[in-house]
Amino acid sequence: MMRESGHRPVRVFVARDGNGFMRDIAGWIVDAAASEGRMAELVDDRLPEPDGAINLVVAPHEFFLLRDDDDATIRAAARCSIPICTEQPGTPWFLLSLGFCVGSPLVVDINAVGVEAIEREGFRARRLRLGGVPQMDYRNGPGASLRPGTDGELARDIDVVFLGGSTARRAAALARLGPVLWDRHSQLRMFTFSRPLTGDEPGIVFGDDKYRLLARSKVLVNLHRSDESDADGYFEWARMVEAMANGCVVVTEASLGHEPLVAGEHFVETALDDLPAEVLRVLDDDERRGRIAAAAHRLVMDDLALGPAVADLLDLIEREQFGFGAEPQGLRQRWAARRAIVRGHKPLLLPVFAPYRSQRRSVYDLLLAEIAHRRELGRLRALLEHGEGDHVGQHATAAWERKSSDGAPEVSVVVTLFNYADVVIETLDSIVASTDVDLEIVIVDDHSSDDGVATVKRWMAAHEDVAVLVLTCGANRGLTRARNLAIEHIRSDLVMMMDADNLVYPTCLRRLVDALAADPEAAFAYSTLEAFGAEPGLRSAQGWHVPWLCEANYIDAQAMLRRSTLERHDGYRVDDTMYGWEDWDLWLRVAAAGEYGVHVPEMLGRYRTQPASMVSLTNLAADDLRADLVERYPSLPWPDA
Repeated sequence: MMRESGHRPVRVFVARDGNGFMRDIAGWIVDAAASEGRMAELVDDRLPEPDGAINLVVAPHEFFLLRDDDDATIRAAARCSIPICTEQPGTPWFLLSLGFCVGSPLVVDINAVGVEAIEREGFRARRLRLGGVPQMDYRNGPGASLRPGTDGELARDIDVVFLGGSTARRAAALARLGPVLWDRHSQLRMFTFSRPLTGDEPGIVFGDDKYRLLARSKVLVNLHRSDESDADGYFEWARMVEAMANGCVVVTEASLGHEPLVAGEHFVETALDDLPAEVLRVLDDDERRGRIAAAAHRLVMDDLALGPAVADLLDLIEREQFGFGAEPQGLRQRWAARRAIVRGHKPLLLPVFAPYRSQRRSVYDLLLAEIAHRRELGRLRALLEHGEGDHVGQHATAAWERKSSDGAPEVSVVVTLFNYADVVIETLDSIVASTDVDLEIVIVDDHSSDDGVATVKRWMAAHEDVAVLVLTCGANRGLTRARNLAIEHIRSDLVMMMDADNLVYPTCLRRLVDALAADPEAAFAYSTLEAFGAEPGLRSAQGWHVPWLCEANYIDAQAMLRRSTLERHDGYRVDDTMYGWEDWDLWLRVAAAGEYGVHVPEMLGRYRTQPASMVSLTNLAADDLRADLVERYPSLPWPDA
């Protein structure tokens, strides 16, 4: 029903091929306007026109940028519309948005911090304070009774959820939660910013799927994107409102612009150093969590309902009769940035600065030749000592021998060891601490020069009840050959691949086994890893997505593979020129065959980072080696193709 006659129709424009988060926000505005008696519609197939309607453009940097119209046409459309900006100040997307605000008599932003930044740039700005709309309340909104599990029985079976773009700062902050979340259930869903997120990417959820995820979650962790001064303390209103609308308690760093939400009453504010302890306190205090969730839900759905805020904005636009069409001369140059920044939907970047490429390749080849020479000498020594250059010794626990007659274990854990005597016991201890899984361990010592073998044998003597086989190479074989040797000796249909300096949490193996059981077509499973040591952060933090995999290898070797997968692909490729990129080559081979891995978005393992690694050597010739991979797997969607 119309609230009153005479109102101008409202059209909310959003990019059809843009970020799905923006479509959600646009949908909220349409629903809010309709709830206030306005005639409102969402438009994604054309540009705004000066036809008397109120044209609101959500995320102008995406809406205008992702169209093929010429600049003059887009400028004309922008001048008859009001942009609604959604990006954090200090980011490239915020700066790009400003270029599409030229000529508009009013610029709207969803955050008070954004309004201040826009006003500093010389625009007239107003805040649209986001609030709830019934459609985002999965448990109580329209259609809730028709949704599975919303008849009062929808369980909050997820303890902690994180939804956000991947940045180094966020990854380092989330890594702190590894020690407190491994025995709980979490959903750490991260993504990259290389292209708009449409919903085809793994782990990305929009609309009803997102609301259901939040309605199942107890705590949403909010972390700032970076430490840059303009973005520091930014309160992500869209994410906060939809979490609160679904009874999910927000635990966030100190933030700016959250008023009238009150820390301690509607959400929990904490220092980064205290984040793990605070998350645990909230999870373990049902009464406190319920009280905060109820207060936040009431505020965002009632007092801060989006309908009145949108109505006030529309009334202002109608009351002031904004004169569209004037383009301030002092700001016109910003339009030039549109083509300078993006053409054909791809960034125009400077060529990669790669000095001394030929010299670096020469160094790489010489180092590989030196490694090959040392291995050949090792084989000659092994021939003299053992009568064969590829001699392999074996030592097993009593449990390994008994296991031969007891049937295959559920999981075989392969540990490759080369000069890690100081940390390998930590790795083995973490494996045997695994719960609810029947396992065996196959260790390959690739001719270490330290006392790694003796260290492992002492550990085995103290763990005769664990099925362990250690294979000792008479000469160094290299990582891929060592792994393939171990695979020849495993007795399970599932193999967990590990390096001797990494660890697993007790729940890791069970949850990866369950993930493969739930997805019989998956070639392998992997979880997010907590990186510790020289460079804290996350590894393997994103779901399987071939376009992302072609940009860079983000999946570590620490994964659980089906033995049939390894047999189908002939194990790890023996190619000494891909020194340090063996895992990437395997994942690309899986992708080229049309197969896939399944990601468990929980921190179930630990990845030790060190100042130097095998990959450091490979990076000397990264450009050439990447070109080799492109040639080897031409059917994959390489970004430069």
